[in-house]
Amino acid sequence: MILTSKGVVIDNRIMEYRNLFEKVTHVEIKECMENEDMVVFIVPERKLSDLFKRNPNAIPILKEKVNKHILVAEFSRDILVFVKNLYYRNGVKEIDIYWKQGQIDVQVGVDPNEVGKVIGKEGRNVKLMKEVVSRFFEIRNFGIKQPQ
Repeated sequence: MILTSKGVVIDNRIMEYRNLFEKVTHVEIKECMENEDMVVFIVPERKLSDLFKRNPNAIPILKEKVNKHILVAEFSRDILVFVKNLYYRNGVKEIDIYWKQGQIDVQVGVDPNEVGKVIGKEGRNVKLMKEVVSRFFEIRNFGIKQPQ
């Protein structure tokens, strides 16, 4: 295990995922996190298109090797854009961001047909996304809502 400057522990499996991602895609990685069902890879700004230019089959290859769902999203210093990038494939309908006393609350509205998948079994996927966003932004609450 490795302890980063932010106090984040990176275990050997995450290091293996990071190395595999960079080997398959030839794109550097900014962050990698997982839960029981999914691995999330965050690439630096303006690098996502490089991934598909260099290896259009990267996602299926990664999915086969990792045996989990794969999500690759591009980082943005703008929290609104970053959250939209994370949920792009789920038909983002709206994103509400509230700032209060230096902390951020985020509510994401997705396509009603995608809500179950977005939340995940026992809330696993929404918890993972909260952790991903928390690596880069000081958020207090993170949730999914059905658009009106």
